[in-house]
Amino acid sequence: MVNLHAIICNGLFWASMCVHAYTSVDTSNNTSDTCSWRWGIFTPDDFYLNSCSWCYFYLFPGKNLYPFRDKYLLLRVNHSGWSPGNTFLADANNATSRGLVCSTLTEDQCNVWTMCCNDGRKCCARQLEKQRDATYTNVTTSCGVTWDGYLCWDGGTPGTNSYLSCPSYLKYSVPTRQAVKSCLSNGTWYKKTGQEWSDYTPCLSYEESKVTLYISLGCRVGSLICLIPSLAIFISYKSLRRQHRIRLHINFFTSFVCSNTINVLWDVLVTHDRLTNPVVTDTLIYKDLVLCKVMAFLKMYFQCTNYTWMFCEGLYLYRLIANAFSPPKKLILVYLSGWGVPASYCLAYAIVRVVQANGSCWLTSLGHQEWILYAPNLACLVLNIFFLCSILRILLTQLQTHPNEPSNFRRALKATFVLIPLFGIQLAFTVYRIPPEVSWSVHYERVTEVMTHSQGLFVALVFCFFNGEVATQLKRTCHRVLEDKITSGSHKMNTTISLNFNHSVTQRSSVQSRRNSLEPCLPQATAKSKCKSDTTAHSQLL
Repeated sequence: MVNLHAIICNGLFWASMCVHAYTSVDTSNNTSDTCSWRWGIFTPDDFYLNSCSWCYFYLFPGKNLYPFRDKYLLLRVNHSGWSPGNTFLADANNATSRGLVCSTLTEDQCNVWTMCCNDGRKCCARQLEKQRDATYTNVTTSCGVTWDGYLCWDGGTPGTNSYLSCPSYLKYSVPTRQAVKSCLSNGTWYKKTGQEWSDYTPCLSYEESKVTLYISLGCRVGSLICLIPSLAIFISYKSLRRQHRIRLHINFFTSFVCSNTINVLWDVLVTHDRLTNPVVTDTLIYKDLVLCKVMAFLKMYFQCTNYTWMFCEGLYLYRLIANAFSPPKKLILVYLSGWGVPASYCLAYAIVRVVQANGSCWLTSLGHQEWILYAPNLACLVLNIFFLCSILRILLTQLQTHPNEPSNFRRALKATFVLIPLFGIQLAFTVYRIPPEVSWSVHYERVTEVMTHSQGLFVALVFCFFNGEVATQLKRTCHRVLEDKITSGSHKMNTTISLNFNHSVTQRSSVQSRRNSLEPCLPQATAKSKCKSDTTAHSQLL
């Protein structure tokens, strides 16, 4: 039954293409108050609906709706009580029509579709303005103003290329780049497969996105390589794991390990698939599997636990320095804060997500409701900045009591740089995202990836491998292992020497006893003959 619906929908879709000759206006007979684009020439109202219909098709290939009879969008599958074959008017300015069409899209996608429709309307208005311009209408050899579904191209000079900034709503588009459209020497736009064609290849940033993805993966894998041995070291030594600060480090590192592991899986299975899979309908994002949403939730949750454990580290150290004589005795509340608090607002966000935008692997934005996650994370970051400033104030106060000791200043400076990755202060520089139309936004994005995803690597190096107490424990272990090997080797050597000595003594005793048994037969011939006869008799008995 599904295949039958698909056949019907495809048949209607291509049938709608065949009626363009009857619904569009003949360019040779009427050029007033008409707008043109790759599918034909239409009146302004019909042009607007037609451009909205095809904006949907170009922007969201594989979605539930297909363009049909210029003005409509045809439903392909069952949706919200609507059966396949129903048509929706492609009018973004009509609240009812817009609501029906946008019910198949997310909020962000709906806004993108509306933007594309409005750009089409503006292009038609520009064409009408050009038509009323006497100087423009006298130029009959140039390529005319046209709409290609993404951009509005002004009239081009024959034999030249026209360039326009890439549209911001095109997927993977870099707005600072330019699309190309060729005007042939005969005054017509270049056609491909029988239709006017524009080259948007320069707009797409697949390769740049891949490079950014690989940088992110490299930083995350490097962090895991350092974090996992650090956890093993902290857990292996009882003298370390008994300390409260080491217990905090263990939980903090565990959060980073989980976060980096989930993000590596996400980048490999979802992001890389989206960038490299040429068939949109085969990507995990389009399939929208439950596993994909589970990964999205875990990715979101462990990212939030990173912030809460950074806050726990900052709060503990601040209390320890501000009130050194009464350090925290129990960490139960800290554990609940680090793991439990993020779970509460992540679950709240998940409920909102399921109700409002439960699609595309939760990749689309919820707009202002994203602050359900942003607000707690930002609060943790702001509080850690306060803790760092307070700790530095205390250290500087102590410096004033011993102004002649330069080592104190070095200690304070060292403490500042050491605490920056632990408190996540570097993340404050990544809160504001540079708009994609800025020329250096790609480089900023890559620097942001390095600063964000290499935090686990730095905290593992500073608080484990470069830690004096940890180094002491590792040296003791190495010395103990070497001593055990030396002791074991000397014991084996002593055992070998003893065995060889005992074997030699045994051989000597055996030879001596044999000699002693033979000596009585040597002096006298009679005794010799007696011994010989005894031997002969003994052999006969045998």
